[in-house]
Amino acid sequence: MQTKTQRLIDRITKKESFYDVAFLCEDFETFEIEVAEWGVDHAGGVDFDDPEVDREQMDDFFASFGCTPSNPHPCSKYAQ
Repeated sequence: MQTKTQRLIDRITKKESFYDVAFLCEDFETFEIEVAEWGVDHAGGVDFDDPEVDREQMDDFFASFGCTPSNPHPCSKYAQ
């Protein structure tokens, strides 16, 4: 059985529009803000604010695409 964190990661990976946004996000919080503009607050049946979601693991997932708070996308809130 998958954890809620893994279900979120799987859904983001499989849904093209989520994946495209995730590729540009430095962390989970940035992803949440971006997809909230579409009215989205959950994925894979898991609410983004569920306390069982491992936010550190989610941040590591987003960092795996190459953008991080210390190496942000040029259009990011982290960019200086």
